[in-house]
Amino acid sequence: MDLNAVEPGCGSGAWTIQAATQFPAAQILAVDRSPLPNRFLPANISFQIADISKEVDFGDEKFDIVHTRFVLFHIPNAHDVLRRIAQQLVRPGGLLLIEDIDLLSYVGTGPASRHYISMVKQMYDERGIDMEIGRKIPETVRALRDFPNVQFQKISLPFGGNGPDDSLNGLGLAMKQSFVRGGDVVAEVLAPKGFTHEMAVKYREELEKDNESLVDVYFCWASRVG
Repeated sequence: MDLNAVEPGCGSGAWTIQAATQFPAAQILAVDRSPLPNRFLPANISFQIADISKEVDFGDEKFDIVHTRFVLFHIPNAHDVLRRIAQQLVRPGGLLLIEDIDLLSYVGTGPASRHYISMVKQMYDERGIDMEIGRKIPETVRALRDFPNVQFQKISLPFGGNGPDDSLNGLGLAMKQSFVRGGDVVAEVLAPKGFTHEMAVKYREELEKDNESLVDVYFCWASRVG
């Protein structure tokens, strides 16, 4: 039997393309509120524009695999979104796969970093966004009666790329650069709240020199019964 999968919040489509290439008999639906970048897509991928933070109508269709990656940590009411995705999209016997981050596991190495994090936390709280969603995903899924066997793994990525595992070092350095790029954007949003240009420069300097910090990423998987 051919599998069907969906990736709500697919972003660039990287996972969707990899999965479609590795499993050419599967049918994979990519979903995002923005169009996919102009790139080659395998024939077994379809795409739908939708905002998963709101109700999305997939009709009666349910999927063998539902996957999200680094989506929940930046949308409001993510625990409700996660419950809705799990209950509405995963068929009985299907698999829920989630990777997400605990942003508060990054504590920074200097005053500018710590000030930035505290201001981001305040902004996220005001918007109903849970910066720690990564570590809370297992308990949220476990609370759903149809997902009794929840598995997860925490991986701490080294910003300095100086750990014993080369693959994790690469991911850590990539995550650090993501923090740098994201920090530039968020600093602009924080400017009306008093986060000055000088503070933003200091934060970036601290972050780029940071070879000590870790950031925790959680991998969670669970099958649906019933």
